Amino acid sequence: MQKQPKSQTLRVLKAVALQRSGKDEEGLQVCEAVRREVPTDEQILNIMSIVYRRANRMKDMSAAFAAASAAHPRDEGLLRGVFVSYVRDSDFAGQQQIASKLHKLVGADDDYYVWWTIVAVTLQARAAHQGAASALPAAKLFQLAEIMTAKQAQQGRLQSYEQLSLYLHLLQAQGKHQQALQLAEGPLGDAISMPAERRIVRASLHVALKQLQQAAALFKEALLDSPDDWTSLQQYLDCMLPQSSEADGDVSDPQASGDESESRTTGDDPQLERRMLQLQVQDKQQAALQEAEKTIQQLLAKVDSDPRLKADAARGIIRGPQLAVVELQLRKLACQMADTTGSSQGHDGQHMGEDRREGGAAERQTSTTAGNNEGHNGHTKGGQERQGVQVERQEETRALAEAVLAYYRQLGHMLSCAVDLRAYTKRIQGTSRQWLAQKLQAELDSIAQQSCNGSQHTQQTVADKTGAAEGSPDMKQLLRLRQQISAYQIQHDLGLIPESAAEAEAHAMTLVRLYKHSLALCKGLDPKEKAPGDDLIPLAVASFMAARNLDTVQSRDAASAAAHDRLVQKHMMQALLVCEASQKRSTVFAASRFACTALYGLLGAAAPAAANFAALAIKHIQHDTITGHHMVPVALACQDTATLDQLLADTAQLFLDHDRDAADTIIMAFDKGTFTKVIEFVEFKERLESSHTLAVTTSEQSLIRIRKAIPRGFADVQSALQAASKDQSSELPSVEQLRFNEDLSTRPAWLPPCGDPWGGALIDWWHAQHFTQCDAGYGRCWWARPGAAELSDQDALALRQHNKRQLQIRRLMPRVMLQLTSTQTDSDQNAAAGKATAGAVAVGAPQGSGLSKLSALLGMSYAQLDSWLATVSPSSPQLPQRWPPEGEEQQDSPQPGRTHCSPSHAQQLISLATFAAADAGKEFWFQCCRNSAKSDSDSIKSRACVTTFKARLAAVQTAFSASCQHLNQQLKLDSDQMLLGSTILTAVHLVSEPAVWLSLCIMAWQHQFGAVSKKSGKKGKGSGVGEGLTLHQSEVQAVREELNYMQHAFCTSLQSIVDTVNVRLKVVGKAQLANATRAVLGDAGQASDLAQALSGCLSWAEIQAVLNSIITAQALTLKRIKLQASELMSAL
Repeated sequence: MQKQPKSQTLRVLKAVALQRSGKDEEGLQVCEAVRREVPTDEQILNIMSIVYRRANRMKDMSAAFAAASAAHPRDEGLLRGVFVSYVRDSDFAGQQQIASKLHKLVGADDDYYVWWTIVAVTLQARAAHQGAASALPAAKLFQLAEIMTAKQAQQGRLQSYEQLSLYLHLLQAQGKHQQALQLAEGPLGDAISMPAERRIVRASLHVALKQLQQAAALFKEALLDSPDDWTSLQQYLDCMLPQSSEADGDVSDPQASGDESESRTTGDDPQLERRMLQLQVQDKQQAALQEAEKTIQQLLAKVDSDPRLKADAARGIIRGPQLAVVELQLRKLACQMADTTGSSQGHDGQHMGEDRREGGAAERQTSTTAGNNEGHNGHTKGGQERQGVQVERQEETRALAEAVLAYYRQLGHMLSCAVDLRAYTKRIQGTSRQWLAQKLQAELDSIAQQSCNGSQHTQQTVADKTGAAEGSPDMKQLLRLRQQISAYQIQHDLGLIPESAAEAEAHAMTLVRLYKHSLALCKGLDPKEKAPGDDLIPLAVASFMAARNLDTVQSRDAASAAAHDRLVQKHMMQALLVCEASQKRSTVFAASRFACTALYGLLGAAAPAAANFAALAIKHIQHDTITGHHMVPVALACQDTATLDQLLADTAQLFLDHDRDAADTIIMAFDKGTFTKVIEFVEFKERLESSHTLAVTTSEQSLIRIRKAIPRGFADVQSALQAASKDQSSELPSVEQLRFNEDLSTRPAWLPPCGDPWGGALIDWWHAQHFTQCDAGYGRCWWARPGAAELSDQDALALRQHNKRQLQIRRLMPRVMLQLTSTQTDSDQNAAAGKATAGAVAVGAPQGSGLSKLSALLGMSYAQLDSWLATVSPSSPQLPQRWPPEGEEQQDSPQPGRTHCSPSHAQQLISLATFAAADAGKEFWFQCCRNSAKSDSDSIKSRACVTTFKARLAAVQTAFSASCQHLNQQLKLDSDQMLLGSTILTAVHLVSEPAVWLSLCIMAWQHQFGAVSKKSGKKGKGSGVGEGLTLHQSEVQAVREELNYMQHAFCTSLQSIVDTVNVRLKVVGKAQLANATRAVLGDAGQASDLAQALSGCLSWAEIQAVLNSIITAQALTLKRIKLQASELMSAL
């Protein structure tokens, strides 16, 4: 460097060294100096990319490569660098231009870059089809890409599988399925080297052309070659029985099966014609069913005749042919439903195919008995006919139940048995559910009896088929255990409600004892390996949680809400003890860790919840699919700032890293010629950029910065609000473009997907317990299906709409607060503000204003705000229960004709009232500032503004004080008992949400109207707002007095919470632990059934340690409440 100080190579190497030694800013400054010199050496530019990438400033490198390429337009390396920059920026048109230049540069004989051009045009067409701005419509771009590809084929340059796949993709995107089929069946189709894969491509194209018979024949060939090809089996049945699948539309259309000759009319009578068509469809359907059944029998026969396949089937390696019998029974049921109940039920049959294909269940649990289903038979006539159809439906599901039972008897010893059957057990209804449950119980009793007798014939068939090694005593015991687990899992998936809490608890204890017995099979297993009996733990937890539902419902009329919650909490802690016991053996069993995370969070114990979540070592893409809906709501609900900051930082880093590195994978796919992967990688990049988790993470990080700025004063708060508004800019995905990547299938039946992506979901879970009858079985939960968050059914759609609304609220709050609290003291700016006020935020609720939008999102028309707030008085302090917004279905209410407001939404309404008061205050402030001379009309307007402002302040103060008073009462209840999770979560939410927004408003009002000292009516340090306030001195003085009272009441309310928390913290100790132990285990304590069942897994000292950890973690949460309340008071 001393000899060659101007050497660009040495300087960029120095920049890399500085950055890697931790001097990032210095390294970036060196690179910036080099970049301004417009380097043209590719090596120098690549070294600079290392620095800029780490600084996340690759757009600067795009400009550097573009400048270098402009200086040397025939340099291939520099052009490739520009192409990479366009890939990083998702500039598909730019990619096409550079790829064309590269092709011209290397010569017409080299088609390497031609395919890059084709892919770039395809990406442009795809983007245009999705609504992106484009010079040409999507159809023209697809046509252009097809012409270019066809030219390559004519010149003999289409040779690879990837090139053919791209050609087929272009044809199918334009609906040219016949041409694509000819391509796949012609000479060019030889690019697909594997005959089986080529056959599947041909079959799929036949399906697209609705040539179902030809497609079925090809799928059948694939099945006979590979009997365990489950995808081919499903598609074969889709083609043979389109009525049972969503694939081919209206079951009453005979043309759907490809035979046009049967579509002739039979006369002028529409009913006769419709009946004849129905008979034709039924005849063809019966023939198709027979053919499908024959095919499945052929598959079973092939497995039985081949010794290798037969051995694999006995081990469960091959399960397709056996499961096909159950699948066919479900298809028969769907066809019968279409025949007996009309097209609407045929549509339901289509959904059956969708549920089965996605491996889960979308059925809404609105009834649990056969009679409750009668209301869904909308096309039957009269009560007797409805009853007859219902009885027939039960008989139809009986056949499905028998098929499920037969499969269990064959493969119940496989770990996947219940998962395989989950899509079918959910379709079993009425008395067939009880019948199957009883049969499974008989199987369980038989296994238990055999185990007690030491039977040598247990699983004799399996032992004979699987060899001598699996005939050992330990293997027989393992097989019996697996059978028992499968039976219990299927019973759970049936969703039958226990008759009482005692029955549910007894079932849970049975499962716990079986788990304890299974530990003998864990010898030699690593703690990170899954134990044979681990699957019993989620079932036991579900049973305890079912008991909490039954206890709550049965005591609803006889006890208070606190007594309800205490019963719920008892069963939650029992479930926690079972989970903790299992984790002594299996340290990373996900189902147990997720359950603990949720249960600890619901109890307000953030520390053990975070420890359980951390044990799973969640990383990379799992932050998008798991963290956002499992741990972030817990950390937010408990205001565990350390954990929350880390979670949000890790999640944000995932998206930052992928955005930085995604171009590398796309370029690699270009270089390797895997063009379909280019499209996949682009789709994945776009999906992450539009992630709901990313939007929530950014929003919550902004809100946290606002809270942290409060102790530093009004100026820092304004800066934080401005930064938050900037963060919610157009760089984030719009609400309409959001992608919901959350893996909801990891949530158990007792933990429905949270309706809010923040802490309010946990409070609302407690609230829902007073109205919940019982959880459905996991298999009947709509969120158990893969990709459930983006399904098109009603439940998933409702969840997405609710989450979008909550995200909009969270994004909008900082903007509205900034809009309502910012002040401009310069006289020129005041004049400008006065001119703009008429079209900005005002008491008249202008259309499009932030507060107007926020009101609408919270279900309250802005025009109704004053009449709404007028109902809030000391005698009736509760805010009106206006939820959900108009146009949406009301939540199920325990009493007909009555709505109920969730606690989180009630506190959101307090925040809305605060914003409404800030709106009135801002209007009065502008009224003062815009008038240079006071007139009679000005006085009238000022007095009207003051009246509105004072009324809204009084409503806010009354509602907030009443909420604090109610919270204090809850905190004082049973001080020697463990604190209720519902109470502590409500306290956190009140202090971290409404109290924060109210404190921000009070700070702004002090700044606008001048601070008021402790002595009433005496002005302290003013804000210097100018002459306008002097002209309205009497009105301003009235406002100052009201604000003084508001500030005093606010601080008094918060101080009462702090005082109550202090009293509560003093009693944390042995008394609470003893009472908690008694509440969970009863008076028997160590001799209780649960303690005895857990002995050997969890010692008595460890049981008390678990309970003590909850009490300790709750105390930490209380201290956080105390600290935040104290900070808010100090800031004022």
